[in-house]
Amino acid sequence: MKLMAVIGSPRKGGNTELLVDQVIEGCKSTREVEVEKFFVIDKKIEHCTGCMSCVFPSPGTGKCVIDDEMDCILVQMQESDAFIFGSPNHMRTITAPLLNFLTRMLPLLVFKVVYDDQGNRVGGEMSSRIQGKQMILVISQGEPFFCSSLVYEVLENNLNDFKLQRVGNMISMGNAEKGEVADKQEDLSKAFDLGVHLGISTAKDV
Repeated sequence: MKLMAVIGSPRKGGNTELLVDQVIEGCKSTREVEVEKFFVIDKKIEHCTGCMSCVFPSPGTGKCVIDDEMDCILVQMQESDAFIFGSPNHMRTITAPLLNFLTRMLPLLVFKVVYDDQGNRVGGEMSSRIQGKQMILVISQGEPFFCSSLVYEVLENNLNDFKLQRVGNMISMGNAEKGEVADKQEDLSKAFDLGVHLGISTAKDV
């Protein structure tokens, strides 16, 4: 099994990474897993310009005009069997690096255009080069009360566009200090169990 863990946090050794690591360990407890884990900020990923040339004009080039490390990552994503996307709550939403990462995933979409008899574009449908693959969402927030609804919605809605299947999510609250979640056995256990579930459910798809 090939598992890719994408960490949107700019902080190494922080709560988001600790939780993602637990998901990974849980998955590895069920089967042999090849893990590709990285922090988005460590990669050379330029900002998406929204030109849409990777998707349009139809049928699209399937490739971004920006030449950076994202090209290689997109290939790895197509080769991966499952994903973990992790982000802390920054200003009530996902981190800026992770949001840009999601926009740079656009070449993974394939747009099939529908034309009428006169050659006019009248509609179309979108498919994904990674559709059907499974994912887990990991979110850490500082407040002790839930305030990450937008974090969750941004991740869920965008990744749904790529037709990924969410098998679970881990939302840990009250992590105001770096690494605070390390003392929260309940959250760590839940993250580990999610990894177990991911490993088992992915094995059923093989």
